[in-house]
Amino acid sequence: MKEVAYWSPKKVADWLLEHAMPEYCEPLEHFTGRDLIGLTREDFARPPLCRVSADSGQRLLDMIETLKVEQHMEAHKNGHANGHLGAGAASPGPAGGFGLQAKPNGVPNGYRKEMIKITMPEPERSQYPMEWGKTCLAFLYALACFVLTTVMISVVHERVPPKEVQPPLPDTFFDHFNRVQWAFSICEINGMILVGLWLIQWLLLKYK
Repeated sequence: MKEVAYWSPKKVADWLLEHAMPEYCEPLEHFTGRDLIGLTREDFARPPLCRVSADSGQRLLDMIETLKVEQHMEAHKNGHANGHLGAGAASPGPAGGFGLQAKPNGVPNGYRKEMIKITMPEPERSQYPMEWGKTCLAFLYALACFVLTTVMISVVHERVPPKEVQPPLPDTFFDHFNRVQWAFSICEINGMILVGLWLIQWLLLKYK
């Protein structure tokens, strides 16, 4: 990247368009890079900039500060890569008042460049559980409970003798409360609703 201070007006306009600020292209059409980085908050209080920006130029000023930081970091990186630290620090030694001495590789005081290992984050795990054994076991248990409950209700219902042949066993509760004929049907309906809700929950849960 060319140093911002040497940008031409066209380069400034391209930068404004690239960062979605075309409203500044006209009032800054004659601005060079040096003029751009020299903008202050007071400039946005005067025309023509005061008529362009609704936020007193805060967004553009923030982008300019970011641009300065990026330019500084790039210049610092290029300076290290070119070895200017060692060349600029060449001196006779501590007696001459300088603490750095130039080395052939451009690195002061003989320090070596070492690779920095950056720990990468682990890849995102799958949304499905890894322990398929436990999942299958839970499914079989739920299925066995469902089948066993259904079979037991059906068997008991079929083996109960009719009231005309054998009266029901005495029940203290029903001695005080009348029997509800549709109670068993409601229990069956509740059972089917619960099974349906269980199936919907099983299908829609993130971890099945």
